[in-house]
Amino acid sequence: TYQALTRNLLSGAVDAAHAPPFVCAQLEPQGLTVVVRAVRHGRATYGAAIVKCAGADVSLAHPKPLRAAWVDPQSVAGYLLPVAHLRTSRRIDPDRHLASQTFYGSYPAALRALLDGKADLAGVHAQKGRPDSILEALETHLPGEARLFEALEVTAEVPGDGVVVGKGADAKAVKAVFLHLEKEALGRRLLAELFHAERFEACPPASYRALYAVAPRDL
Repeated sequence: TYQALTRNLLSGAVDAAHAPPFVCAQLEPQGLTVVVRAVRHGRATYGAAIVKCAGADVSLAHPKPLRAAWVDPQSVAGYLLPVAHLRTSRRIDPDRHLASQTFYGSYPAALRALLDGKADLAGVHAQKGRPDSILEALETHLPGEARLFEALEVTAEVPGDGVVVGKGADAKAVKAVFLHLEKEALGRRLLAELFHAERFEACPPASYRALYAVAPRDL
């Protein structure tokens, strides 16, 4: 689990780990180093699109009747970023201003809830300024049904997944390994098949600061 991953990195039981953004955001302020981050479509950041069923009469200007279908309390694009966006950009407190919020456990299940009439909005991963990235995400989770949805808004972006190194490990060596992957055929195969990324890039200090406020504290 992500909780075990976090505990093992902090305790030193694990020297390094490929971690999702909110784990990076929790560990970075505690002195652990995120040495590299994944690059996809030429970018190391991503956001979330808040989506509804195509043609549905859904407006964030009138949130009271809206039911949200979220992925998981620890999902960045499926919950944390959309909720942060609603609060900061729309001044909507989901706990107070939405009719309901339900966690469905996965992107396909959350999106299916919209099509089944059980919810009005959901969140999927996307890149700002790339409408095709929303379609790609929808097609990944519900093949053949991407056109049944449309985006309401897209959130700000945060860094994606990264490789975290524990305090007792050789951060320089781990960083060198991941930066080298793209230079060899086997490394490029690992990038494509295991990480679904083009490459890894060096991660500047405090890169995950934008997520500090929304990353779960109870891992």
